[in-house]
Amino acid sequence: MTEDIFEFWSEIGRGDSVHPRDIQVMSRVDHVGKLNLDCLPACFSGPLKTARIVLLFLNPGLSERDITWATTDEGRDYYQEKRRGSQPLSGPDGIGFKFWTSHTKDYGEWRNLRNKIAKLNISGYHSTKSPGTQLLAALPSSRVTLDWAQQVLFPQAITGERVVVCLRAKRFWGLDAREQHGKALFAPEVTRGGRMKEGKMKQKIIRIVKAAIASSN
Repeated sequence: MTEDIFEFWSEIGRGDSVHPRDIQVMSRVDHVGKLNLDCLPACFSGPLKTARIVLLFLNPGLSERDITWATTDEGRDYYQEKRRGSQPLSGPDGIGFKFWTSHTKDYGEWRNLRNKIAKLNISGYHSTKSPGTQLLAALPSSRVTLDWAQQVLFPQAITGERVVVCLRAKRFWGLDAREQHGKALFAPEVTRGGRMKEGKMKQKIIRIVKAAIASSN
């Protein structure tokens, strides 16, 4: 039976920097240095429970504010709510606003998107560099994400219930060279920065995303 991703992330303590099920793996490996464990972890942002659009990435990035926020009540409350999967994407003063709006600017104005788009990462841990597939494959938190995506999210996209666009690490997500699976599971060609390359597929995805957003108003 597929484990619920939201119940899994409810197991972590309010101020914990490592999910309890990841602790043993973290203690056995010597290459966790690429992961910043001074931050609060979460593998998704935005209203993942209900979002019509889900964008797939590899791991959350890292900023100084991610580190300082982990020590504050405001930051801990924010992450605790974030892990429930109903919180909208951040506004102009929030963490990650520049990143998510730069990847969604083709879909419309940010105020109309933040309650309809979610980001899902394989890793829940912040890092400036790719943390490495071997480590991520060993972490229970990453395996829960991949299993939930493949068993719950991807079937929803294939039938058109949601639109899912993979912008990083498509092979790790279990997607092959095809750019479209079913009605709305997409793995387009992207740049190293996770932006879709120009072409017919990009324009098709933009049209489908805009239609999904409009229908959810």
